[in-house]
Amino acid sequence: MATFRKLPSGKWQARVSKDGKESSIGTFRTKKEAEIEAAKVEERIYYGQTLNDRNMLFEDAVRDWLEHKKANVKESTFVQLEVIVRNHIMPSFGDKKIMTIKRNEIKRWIASFGELGDNGKEKYSFGSRLKYLSVMKSILHHAVHELEVLEKNPSDKLKVPVQDTVAIKKEKVKYYSLEELNQLLDFMKVYKHQRFPDYQLYYMLMYFLSKTGLRISEALALRWEDINDDKVTIDKQTSRDDKNKVKLTTLKNSSSYRTIKMDNDLVRELKKFKIKQYELIIGNPRFRKNEDGIIFQNYNGHYLTPSIIRETMKDYCKKAGVDYKGTHGFRHTHAILLIEAKLSLKFVSDRLGHQKINTTADTYLDITEKMEEDELQKFASYTKR
Repeated sequence: MATFRKLPSGKWQARVSKDGKESSIGTFRTKKEAEIEAAKVEERIYYGQTLNDRNMLFEDAVRDWLEHKKANVKESTFVQLEVIVRNHIMPSFGDKKIMTIKRNEIKRWIASFGELGDNGKEKYSFGSRLKYLSVMKSILHHAVHELEVLEKNPSDKLKVPVQDTVAIKKEKVKYYSLEELNQLLDFMKVYKHQRFPDYQLYYMLMYFLSKTGLRISEALALRWEDINDDKVTIDKQTSRDDKNKVKLTTLKNSSSYRTIKMDNDLVRELKKFKIKQYELIIGNPRFRKNEDGIIFQNYNGHYLTPSIIRETMKDYCKKAGVDYKGTHGFRHTHAILLIEAKLSLKFVSDRLGHQKINTTADTYLDITEKMEEDELQKFASYTKR
């Protein structure tokens, strides 16, 4: 049987009994509110559910949430989550009792990341703020449904506020036009590396990325055994640990596991590249074979390092007279060229390994210059007198 008493402050305290021990479930503005909350708690006790621990610190809930995440997400994802918690959530909520965290407090917290800095720009991007709020919601969801220390999630349906109600501009997709791509590949085709002039590693990598749309991490993990005639199977990717040591990990999501077909030109170039690589391995003691049999190995037999790839490609682009668009630019280029060639969005989505076709549409269906010219030509033909 719950008991209630009015405090000197005018608020009402509610206490319930469990296993012969009476404990407070909090203070409320009116006796009616205290009675309603006490009835909920007594119902939970009756059905053997966990009684809210009003003294649990937020940091304890976070610790339990992190343990749960560590067992259920990729290591790289867990590292990102831990950094967000440590740098952006714990400083504001770590020492608070989880039951005392209110909705308005969370709203003020997420809004603070959108304040303008001295340069007139928001301190954190809209995308970063979305991630921070998403993590906070997940922690509180865990507190409600797993720890059962909250009746409801105070962050439910909260949204990241947009500064001055102005729509956030979508980040522009960087890609090479067909003319730029051909200019770059033509340069790479005749470029001679000083140490091994005939080993066209970066030409092959750029050509392969632009023809398949693979993520750079997926391409670097590929082995010759992953290629069967004109098909390539993608089932792993590379990542680096804190000591920059390479390791193979699972892919981004289930849709990322895929087998795609390659055109005849790419298959022919890969065969020539494989022959040259084999000739160097058996004929030059300075050229070592990678133990895993990967496709894009350097002359030491090592996996390529993303930071070195970026700097090397940037230098090659400069020499070729083409703006560098990043390693991911080849993936964007492949997608946009497919769309410009009028292939179906479903085909493009499957080929890229997107989980949802909406991801493909949202990313790439802005009108490119060629698409705009094609559509205007249709209009001109239709309205021609």
